[in-house]
Amino acid sequence: MSRGELQRTAIEYLTHSWPIISGCLHTAEVCPVVDDCWARAYARRFPSHYGPGFRPILHVSRLTQPLELARPARIGVAFTGDFCGPQVHRHWQLQVLEVVRRCPQHTFVFLTKAGAELLSFNGAWPSNAWVGVSITGALPERDAWNLKALKQVEARVRWVSFEPLLAPWEGDLSGIQWVVIGAQTGPHARCPNLEWVGDIMEEAGKRGIALWLKRNMAQGPALPWAVEDLIQELPEGGNDAIQRGSA
Repeated sequence: MSRGELQRTAIEYLTHSWPIISGCLHTAEVCPVVDDCWARAYARRFPSHYGPGFRPILHVSRLTQPLELARPARIGVAFTGDFCGPQVHRHWQLQVLEVVRRCPQHTFVFLTKAGAELLSFNGAWPSNAWVGVSITGALPERDAWNLKALKQVEARVRWVSFEPLLAPWEGDLSGIQWVVIGAQTGPHARCPNLEWVGDIMEEAGKRGIALWLKRNMAQGPALPWAVEDLIQELPEGGNDAIQRGSA
């Protein structure tokens, strides 16, 4: 399978990645790790697969790829960009959601740093869409706004990705079904402070929220987890029967 197609992924809570929209124009005021973005680095290596200057682009030739996947899958949508990012056109987004609606056997996982934009799709989110926001702790006001918006999203599963967690975070996770915590990757790779992680785990546990600690949380010095001991839960109805790498 060539680059840019629906493909198996190293993101362990997914089976596949669907790079249907790529490119992102977020600045450091929105994304504190923009200079360490793995997707931007990838785009520099393979410029023919991305829009010029990492500007958002819809890859029309990839639209029907989920329809061609035989077995149920858990698919990350536009993880090489931001589905709700600046200059992602509304008609692109609606085309993507229509494909999601036509594939009820799959679960489609959305993630954005622009939480307020999610609300414009209320009433349009298919039942097989999991909708999430990124929170780093480094931008408290934006983090709070993203979480507030997410809680108003009409999706069966609302989730938060604390990846990377760059600063302590305190908040109310009520109304959230799933939390993912991961370490920073790239040239400045580092694991988050364990007290920060513990606070989020405690909040998730108090509210009965499914928790997923990524494998990179067990790759730093003096961490309390071995890879085999990491908590890796899916939200209720998350379909544990979906096997990674199914095709």
